[in-house]
Amino acid sequence: MSPRTPYELDLSNLKPLVNDLQNRLRESGNLDELAAWQQAFRKTVPLFDRSMVAGFLLSQYLGKGGGRRKMDTITVFVSIGKNRRVFPRDLVLLFSTEGQLIKTDIGDIKILDNYSFVEVEEKVAAALISRLDGKTYRGRRLTVNFAKKRPAGESEVRESSTGEELPEEER
Repeated sequence: MSPRTPYELDLSNLKPLVNDLQNRLRESGNLDELAAWQQAFRKTVPLFDRSMVAGFLLSQYLGKGGGRRKMDTITVFVSIGKNRRVFPRDLVLLFSTEGQLIKTDIGDIKILDNYSFVEVEEKVAAALISRLDGKTYRGRRLTVNFAKKRPAGESEVRESSTGEELPEEER
């Protein structure tokens, strides 16, 4: 028998999603229907199995994607990085407030020295770019656009999609 490897969830990404779900439940106008579902859950699921069933339902709701729902993503280039002391939480906050995205529309974030790459839901990417491109953030005018994929075997010179050559340490 082979040893089982434990399944790990990214709790830092899961917590905001669960909080969003809880807020949506509280804000829904049909509290009587929710109370009926809650009562049915209590009657049909034994006490010691409730957390397991709730975890299963949560994984189904999120699409079983390791704590994240499956989505069609596209990568967006953002012209700020570590040199401006930017962290993933800062970009999530920026994209949520100024870009008007919900946290579940944001995927992987890669922050380099002078710029960052963020995966976002494909259907909201164009609107995000139009809202954020040209905005000032931490004293710097942002350039936000679709990231260009680097073809295999291409030389080490990389550009943003605006055509700017990136510094050698950023390649």
